[in-house]
Amino acid sequence: MYIYNQNIVVTGAASGIGKELVCQLSASNNHILAVDIDLEKLGELKNNYPKIEFLCLDLTQIESLLEIFAWIHDHWKKVDIFFANAGYAKYSSWKDLAADDFEKLLRINTLVPIETAKQLFKNQPDYPFRLVITASAMSFWHIPGYGAYAASKAGLHQFAETIRTEGGGDWLTLVYPIATKTKFFEKAGSSIPKAFPVQSVESVVKIMIRGVAKGKTRIFPSRTFRIIQLVNRILPVFKPTYLKLEKNKFDNWTHKTKNL
Repeated sequence: MYIYNQNIVVTGAASGIGKELVCQLSASNNHILAVDIDLEKLGELKNNYPKIEFLCLDLTQIESLLEIFAWIHDHWKKVDIFFANAGYAKYSSWKDLAADDFEKLLRINTLVPIETAKQLFKNQPDYPFRLVITASAMSFWHIPGYGAYAASKAGLHQFAETIRTEGGGDWLTLVYPIATKTKFFEKAGSSIPKAFPVQSVESVVKIMIRGVAKGKTRIFPSRTFRIIQLVNRILPVFKPTYLKLEKNKFDNWTHKTKNL
């Protein structure tokens, strides 16, 4: 199934999953508004895909969200699919993460997607839409070094589940990717280890688009992760073993960074 001739917003569009979304969705005559804080990379994206529109905004600020919806009102009137993909991580001990950094991370990873849902209902109450939020496999499995990030993504998961228990929620899709081959890790910290398993961004986005086209409310791009979850239910020693390996990576990284 395809997404064709739709009005689509993609946040975090200049790199990683967002950039690949723009790449794959541009091939199907969609109208795309790409949003990111990096003006230079947005310009490069525009050069590669001349038909897209873009806004350079800092989505750690709620006011930026209002600018997106003002643009939609002025140019499209309505949006069909909103990919709330912007976000980032910090790799560190929870004790070393400053309160300001934690607040900023929670704002863009959790609060802004929730406010996006509110704005969609406010601005187009009579027109159907789909909000697609990039969550994380860490919504289910914590990994040493990602305390704040895991908390922000688990918050999104519980938000979505609560909406569904209150009634409705067919308009909302959460995506739970595993570690993806992007510059996510470089941005999260210096020389940080990659959590196992790792999936290509092209594969993640292809599965995302297919799931959204089918109207799925939960998308797990990695079959490996789903198998791991199942195995852990049957063999509960698997998860502690996995987390011990990741803890060793974290301890080695901490030791190296303290000696730099």
